Amino acid sequence: METLMILTYATFCWIIFKVFKIPVNKWSLTTAVLGGIIMLSVILMGMAYYHPGSRSARSYFLTTPIVSNVRGKVVEVVAQPNKLVHKGDVLIKIDETPFKAALADLEAQLEFARKRLQDTIELRRVAGGSKFDIHEYEKQVGSLTARVEKAQFDLDSCTIKAATDGYVTQVRVRPGQMAVPFPSFPVLTFVNLDSIAFIAGFSQEPLTNIKKGNLAEVIFPAIPGRSFQAHVVRVLPTMAEGEIAPDRKMFSFNTQLPAGQVPVQIKIDDNISTYDLPLGTDAVVATYDMSSPFWSHVAIIRKILLRMQSWQYFLRFH
Repeated sequence: METLMILTYATFCWIIFKVFKIPVNKWSLTTAVLGGIIMLSVILMGMAYYHPGSRSARSYFLTTPIVSNVRGKVVEVVAQPNKLVHKGDVLIKIDETPFKAALADLEAQLEFARKRLQDTIELRRVAGGSKFDIHEYEKQVGSLTARVEKAQFDLDSCTIKAATDGYVTQVRVRPGQMAVPFPSFPVLTFVNLDSIAFIAGFSQEPLTNIKKGNLAEVIFPAIPGRSFQAHVVRVLPTMAEGEIAPDRKMFSFNTQLPAGQVPVQIKIDDNISTYDLPLGTDAVVATYDMSSPFWSHVAIIRKILLRMQSWQYFLRFH
């Protein structure tokens, strides 16, 4: 971006020298160079502080490893990789035969226990039977009822459904394979669409001028020549670098963002769904703090430079 400003200034100087036929000597060149250094330095410092930009931006998303609740043979993989599924759609089916049999057996035992309980209550009412027997059969009915509910849960778990809208990726099982209820052996990975967040990393110096609601713009190397309107959703209130914890650590953006940069969540207001960008695509972001009466006018320079950089992406095809 700084290179674009220098080239633009050099072009203006060349035009001025040619149009107004200014003689080229040590005084005119010195004035042009020093004037350019001072002017560009002031503009760059003002933009960097009031209208900061970030080259470390991309969309992030949460993935859920889908683990079977029961051990059984996979009979059908319904979900197709990287195809949109909705909440409640079936992903995988597991053989229900042993679970149906277990449920039917427990339901028969429960029905028999209930009849014995009723007979025992009636016997006590008529002939003064043992009260202890009634409590014993009540315990059996309660225990079998709980086991029936567990068996029904296992049977329902044979059909794995999507908990939210999203995509299925990395399907690790095929029909005939065994699904097991171990967290280290997920059957597939699910991408949650309700967890997508667009994050840009900014240096800490202009942080006080990045506020919720500030205007922002986004450009993508994958979409040269286009800029998209956005706004700042929030500056993440905590950073993993300052965490002190006895065991588990917070998620850190250090592997994605340069060290020391503050994650800022951005929301793109324009509709970019027609471009079919993969989640995680790189982007460049600029934010604008319009609260300063003087430096708000410098935002137009940042906007021009951002668009010039976007047009540059036409020249970067390999």
